[in-house]
Amino acid sequence: MSERKTNIMTENTETSDIKILIDDIRRLKNKILITGFHGLGGIGHLTVRYIAESSLKQGVGRKIGYIVSRIMPPFVEVLNNGYFGSPYELIEVGDAVLLLIRFQPTLEEQALLADEMTKLAEKAELRAILLMGGIDITAFQDTDDVPIVYVSNDIFKLNIIENNDKWDISVAPKGIFVTGGVALFLTYATHKNIPAAAIFAPTEKGVINRAQALRLAKKIINLLNLPVSLDEIEKEIEETADMLKKMQEKILREAQKEQTSEDLSELFT
Repeated sequence: MSERKTNIMTENTETSDIKILIDDIRRLKNKILITGFHGLGGIGHLTVRYIAESSLKQGVGRKIGYIVSRIMPPFVEVLNNGYFGSPYELIEVGDAVLLLIRFQPTLEEQALLADEMTKLAEKAELRAILLMGGIDITAFQDTDDVPIVYVSNDIFKLNIIENNDKWDISVAPKGIFVTGGVALFLTYATHKNIPAAAIFAPTEKGVINRAQALRLAKKIINLLNLPVSLDEIEKEIEETADMLKKMQEKILREAQKEQTSEDLSELFT
């Protein structure tokens, strides 16, 4: 990333609690902004992370900016070769710009992020905003083959869905509630007449669902024709799942052996 950045702000630059720094605002024109939070199943964050990290590793992605705030999470993530990752980073890949949120912001900061990022989207003439997230699998009557689903504003349907032959995503079930940063981004974007949609992969509560995050990341890559491969991440997830399965089987065998030993001891006095 260039040493010199352009501080992209709206008219309230001096009073804003959030500063968006980017090397060239012109890079954002006609791009689709993609982001996600640490919500249900961790799917929103992981989906963006898988695409962002894979694109950087494969040399098809590029860091173009970051965000700083007075109330941002007090953490950085240690990366390879002594580098670290800031809480909020902007990564360009193909026709998309990813806002990678490494650490979950407070609800107050989620509202600030939604407000400032939609102002930037309006100023930079971004094409649309896509929010990633998880949906509780119990929202579906049939839990055997649950689809990825979406909600969107009218302008997104008109400008994006109707012009994308690959859009084969089902609508989300009626009556569910979208919460947190995703809901705030949808509301602010709609208020500013920016095309916006949220896409959800099904998951259970209380788990980190890497498999469904990968499924959603693949869907986004296909929809937007992003030049990214997730083969390495898929292999890692499969190897981890296989290891966990073997551990569970070992624990079960040991429990059964212990039970058998206890049963035999009852034959003797």
